[in-house]
Amino acid sequence: MTETLRIGILGAGWAGASHAVAYAQLPNVAVTALWSRTRARAAALAAHLQQSGLRVYDHWQDLIEQGEVDVISVATPPMLRREPVEMALFRGRHLLVEKPMSVGVADAQAMVTAAGAAQTVTATCFNWRYAPAYQVAWRAVREGQIGALRDVRTEWRIRATTRDFFVARPWMTRMDIANGALGEGLAHDFDKARFLTGSEFTRMVSRITPVTIKQDGDYLIDGGRSAHLAELTGGVLGGFYMTPTAGQDEWRLTLIGDEGSLLITDAGQHITRQRADDDQPVALAIPASDQAPAGTDLMQHIWNRLIADFVQAIRRGDVAHRSVPHLPTLTDGLRSEEIIAAARASDASGCWVAV
Repeated sequence: MTETLRIGILGAGWAGASHAVAYAQLPNVAVTALWSRTRARAAALAAHLQQSGLRVYDHWQDLIEQGEVDVISVATPPMLRREPVEMALFRGRHLLVEKPMSVGVADAQAMVTAAGAAQTVTATCFNWRYAPAYQVAWRAVREGQIGALRDVRTEWRIRATTRDFFVARPWMTRMDIANGALGEGLAHDFDKARFLTGSEFTRMVSRITPVTIKQDGDYLIDGGRSAHLAELTGGVLGGFYMTPTAGQDEWRLTLIGDEGSLLITDAGQHITRQRADDDQPVALAIPASDQAPAGTDLMQHIWNRLIADFVQAIRRGDVAHRSVPHLPTLTDGLRSEEIIAAARASDASGCWVAV
């Protein structure tokens, strides 16, 4: 590998552009190749990056096979990820793949198998692990601040009053071609539950229903509203809820232990703790190292931190992520697909389903 780490990015939408910005901030890292389904979008991103030697490709296969790159970031729609992931790994590239890494367990398992054969550094973009309050919560749980864990609960109400955001991303609203809102939304909450508790899902029961945005011609979001109860290892119980709403939005996570609780609100920017000797919840300080720098929005910040860890692992040859324990693996992506598959099977059968 050359001293300068050379990056090729597949996909120039929101995620791909955010990857490019994150890489461009790191020393001795250069984005040298871009591809998008719409060449004009890739060309616009290339012009914005203003990096010398950056080439826009017409075909993603050519970027992987012919591009002078060390790393491939896959930020295509989830239906278009398995083939480029497998090709990149076969070519010996380091690999970062957006979440959800696939639209089913079989594809995710194939990617994990390919990564095992390649023995390059790989990771999945569950970037919400890096939100400030989740970093604080991860440490608090391991320090025993709320005792032995009993429950994890998430509630996500997405304020949705027009179809614009969803029309541009049809895989978010169609369960026939992808996992809809489960893959694009609740996959994060399922992952955060595993990340924070250190527990694995064992079985679950789910209800998944369509929902309409009535303010915009009754636009249908297939599978947009869902509720899930889960049993996790270590006796932990989980509850996960998601729905679009024309009303107030909210994204919160609660961890309950036998000595207290943690409540994370405002999309992972605030955290409070309450224990038996506290009359009121106490706000926990978030270190400056976890906070988004001035002028950087939260979404870009958490991509920046994940990609910094990914590059660090590459520099150290750390295939197992020992030096970057928060960096999600492809196996984490597979686990998410297994949980989603169990949720869909439970909804279809009306029964508890093993994960």
